[in-house]
Amino acid sequence: MKIWQRIALGAALTATVGGLTTAGAMANGKSSGSRPDGLAAAAASHWNGSAKVAANKRVVKAFMQDVLNEHNGAHATRYLTKDMQWHGGTVGTVAGRDNVTGLMTTVVTSIPDLHTEVKDIFGQGDEVVVRLVVTGTQKGPLLGIPASGRKVQWDAIDLYKLRDGKISEEWASEDFTAFLNDTGTYKAPWIQ
Repeated sequence: MKIWQRIALGAALTATVGGLTTAGAMANGKSSGSRPDGLAAAAASHWNGSAKVAANKRVVKAFMQDVLNEHNGAHATRYLTKDMQWHGGTVGTVAGRDNVTGLMTTVVTSIPDLHTEVKDIFGQGDEVVVRLVVTGTQKGPLLGIPASGRKVQWDAIDLYKLRDGKISEEWASEDFTAFLNDTGTYKAPWIQ
């Protein structure tokens, strides 16, 4: 082993042992003296941030399960801030908890067997992103489309912003072309 490799290995081992000493001291609530107090604050901030993200993910999952999968549109008020805004791209923006609750009620009434299957969920800070597949049967009018009685399925990627444990905004990126195709409303030229 060359001298520079021994020095690098020694530095790596020192950093690892020093990191373990600091982590152990922080777990015991004591300063190790080998690291600045800023490291302990950064570690505490990280763990608090991770706990907040986990809590936010739980809120979003509970919202999707209760409101969408269990078809309780009126329960949306439990999960939304009063000034909630739902952003639906070309569908528009729906503002206010009561209006968004009305939208959710319309969706689960129009597609009474609606089911969301979460494919991915992750978060950072106050935001949670969910990639999902939505399935069901359109039995009532939705987005100006009369009841078709047909099975529908579309992909979605939704970003939720949370404040004080409630959803304050949602950006819904739904594949409405798939919905239009499945209801027989519109067939895009690229769909076979």
